[in-house]
Amino acid sequence: MKHVLSMTEQLLTLLDAGLPLDRALHICQGSIEHPYFRTVMQSVVVDVEKGNTLADSFMRHPGVFPRLYVNMVRAGEEGGVLPIVMQRLVEFYTRSMEFRSFLVTSSIYPVLLFIFGISALLGLTIFVLPKFGQIFNDMNQALPLPAAVLIAIGEFLKTYGVFILLVLVLGATAFVYALRDETWRERWQLTLLRVPVLGPIMLKVQLAHVCRTWGTLLASGVPILTGMRIVRELTDHIPLRKALDRLVRAVQEGRGVSAPVRADPFFPKLLGQLATVGEESGALDSMLIKVADQYEKEIQKATRNLVALFEPVMILVMGGLIGAIVVSMLTAIFSINDMPL
Repeated sequence: MKHVLSMTEQLLTLLDAGLPLDRALHICQGSIEHPYFRTVMQSVVVDVEKGNTLADSFMRHPGVFPRLYVNMVRAGEEGGVLPIVMQRLVEFYTRSMEFRSFLVTSSIYPVLLFIFGISALLGLTIFVLPKFGQIFNDMNQALPLPAAVLIAIGEFLKTYGVFILLVLVLGATAFVYALRDETWRERWQLTLLRVPVLGPIMLKVQLAHVCRTWGTLLASGVPILTGMRIVRELTDHIPLRKALDRLVRAVQEGRGVSAPVRADPFFPKLLGQLATVGEESGALDSMLIKVADQYEKEIQKATRNLVALFEPVMILVMGGLIGAIVVSMLTAIFSINDMPL
């Protein structure tokens, strides 16, 4: 998507400078370095020169230009405000990519800390402790109970480690395969939403994306129902998709947007209240974007707090486990002094 964003920024600059669309597309296409994307843009330029609209030209390449992008461009062309829509697309995708980057970056450190901690524990248990136990076996001496238990665990992992790893891989593969079924995926997604702390964050991530996408579509001139259907199709979260289905039916029945949102238990109260304000003031598009901004701020704050809490907890847990192993080894060493000569 970064190539599309870069092209959109350049196209916006050229259109703002007063260049005609075909000339601006030629310049954009000539500056693209990515081979496949350059080929795609060459095709777009040819289609536009044949008299096709820019949206139709983009629509011929669904693997490159998302439906959201195409529909916003179409609305901009039909309303004669293509530069304004391009600006909204740049803002939308820039904000979305920054937010996605924040979530990925925030998860890297906790994951690495967990991997290193587990690796240290397994290294001590599988490779160090068995050699330590061999010393006592050579001396025909019994190990203290804590050390004996840890060494037995290490020997078990060393003997059956490959089998355990195979079972875990097969289990993970079966789990991923099961998630291909919508019923199982919906159950899993509902289960995640019920997890304390993490569940509300996950819901806000989904709602922030929906609100920003829908608000951007409305601001670009896309009709409410069309925008809702696009957002619904872009959502892979099944419980949220079903909630959007209910909302679409309610709007088709003439019940408006805010009342069904308030009545649906899936949507948070804040969303219903702000949707009411936006609908009553005739500024639903800007209110949806503000809701997305608010949710993203809450997500960032909650994520930072979780990462800040995870680090000391992880250090304490791993430190305690490694410390217990070291103490058991020291206890065994000190017990040598009590052995009869």
